[in-house]
Amino acid sequence: MTFKMTALYAWGANSHGQLGLGFVSEQVLEPMRVEDLPDNLCESSIKDIYGGGGHTFLLTNQGKLYGAGWNISGQVGNGTQVRAVPNFESIRGLEDHKVVSVACGWIHSVALTSRGQVWVWGSNSHSQLGLPTNEVPFSSLPICLDISEAVSIAAGLRHTVIATKEGRVYSWGQGQKGQLGHLDTEGKMIKTQTTPRVVEPLEMKVKKVACGQNTTYAITNEGEVLAWGDNKWGQLAHDPVNVSFFTCPLTIPSNYFGGLRAVWMQAGWTHCAVGLSSGQIYMWGRSDYGQVGPVEEEETDEASAQISKTPGKLQNSRYRYVPSCLRLDNIRQVVCGSEHNLAVVGTPEKKKKLMSWGWNEHGNCGTGNTENVYKPVSLSLEGDLKVIGSGSGHSFALVKLL
Repeated sequence: MTFKMTALYAWGANSHGQLGLGFVSEQVLEPMRVEDLPDNLCESSIKDIYGGGGHTFLLTNQGKLYGAGWNISGQVGNGTQVRAVPNFESIRGLEDHKVVSVACGWIHSVALTSRGQVWVWGSNSHSQLGLPTNEVPFSSLPICLDISEAVSIAAGLRHTVIATKEGRVYSWGQGQKGQLGHLDTEGKMIKTQTTPRVVEPLEMKVKKVACGQNTTYAITNEGEVLAWGDNKWGQLAHDPVNVSFFTCPLTIPSNYFGGLRAVWMQAGWTHCAVGLSSGQIYMWGRSDYGQVGPVEEEETDEASAQISKTPGKLQNSRYRYVPSCLRLDNIRQVVCGSEHNLAVVGTPEKKKKLMSWGWNEHGNCGTGNTENVYKPVSLSLEGDLKVIGSGSGHSFALVKLL
């Protein structure tokens, strides 16, 4: 009889214990197995992995949540403010709720439950929890917001966005780059929104939201992509020479995606990935670390390596504002860190592979060094790849071992 085991691997920045390895270190350059998990957490039950600036969450099929890492403002949610939590611990206050999704900001956390409730914890320094800062400067335990029927949540550096069952979008927190999408009565940009507020006008109903560092994205029921906020690196799919930021939702032209519907979206700090109904994945935004993949004009690895070394050699060498198709065969999934990516590639007939590329200062690409990765590379992990996840500068993979 063959017994199957499941193993969780982690690598990258670990200065706050965000890898859950039981210790704090500057970095882990190659995938390392997470051995010491809570007794009631079985690796095979892990459904999703989420990361923030320096903290991480594991979400199980049963809707239970476990956190580790940077906790100076209580963003791990274990009821303390101990600076680092080096092992995964159960999140307090959500034991009687089934969590279905999590979003992490730099230093705050958000959870969505099966009942459509939104729970927040961590730092509230810029009202990113949706609560008055003078009343709640931070929280080390989840607080339920007065919002019902939420279906999608997202967190940027210091702002939070949700979509509801009715297709409305609410946002709050910091908005100095227009990422909240709110204007005052005089038509001026609102730089801080203390409590959740509907983004208006929004003519189309939204079903999914995502956040970059200071940018917000949404997918409508019709599969169109909306974007607003910072555009320094072309994150809005508009030339940053002409548009530095925008305070109202802009529709990204569907012809950029071949007229196809967007199905899902992932956002890094300054780049974005969208999955289409065809299965293709398009990326755009900042590219000087190679985070959006090699540009179409490049034919060799040598050319790819010159992206950030010879500004101006290639058009938009530091950014790409026109989305382009990611050149990987049989892509099944992509997740974005702050400036790096992980992808699952493969077919049902072939073993799935884990690919990584982009910024690698903390070893978050898992290549064994800290050199940026300008072209997707394959990481060697034995077993059947099941789940991938990333934080700002750290990465995870769950594999089933034969």
